Amino acid sequence: MQLYWDKGFERTSMADLVKATGMAKPGLYANLGDKEQIFQKALEHYDETVVSPMLEKLLSPSTPLKEALRQSLSGMMHSLKGSGLPMGCFVINSTFECSREKDRISEYLAQMNAKRRDAYLERLDHAKADGELSKGADTLALANFFTGQSAAIGAMARSGLPLSELDAMVEVALSALPED
Repeated sequence: MQLYWDKGFERTSMADLVKATGMAKPGLYANLGDKEQIFQKALEHYDETVVSPMLEKLLSPSTPLKEALRQSLSGMMHSLKGSGLPMGCFVINSTFECSREKDRISEYLAQMNAKRRDAYLERLDHAKADGELSKGADTLALANFFTGQSAAIGAMARSGLPLSELDAMVEVALSALPED
């Protein structure tokens, strides 16, 4: 996962995968499949270990809306700082790289991005129903906005923007929440 996350799909070669896994090329193909199948498995692993837990936290009704959104937008960049993992979101980085193709990977990435948007929408709808968000709030527009902000923050994290500036982006995004 880390190799694809760092180098991207196109720049990662089978030789890179052989070196990273320590497996001979025939064994790699036999056990994990071709380059595209290995990439798909890396995305699935990322979804299970990073994305799904973050979305579960976002959906937690015990966390106030604004704090849940803050944690969602900033959690990735802070959790990766000093971890040795590449900055930015693996899904967002991959979406930028692979979106021009209409294949199995781009379709899976679109599903993962829709999953993120749907989680924002669900959380915002619950907040609206609970009176935490104004009744006139357009939760679909807000869900799309916060999904876009997560992509922008992920891209800026990847480019090396300092954490303090990424945190400022998060706070500006949160100011889009309608006040009563």
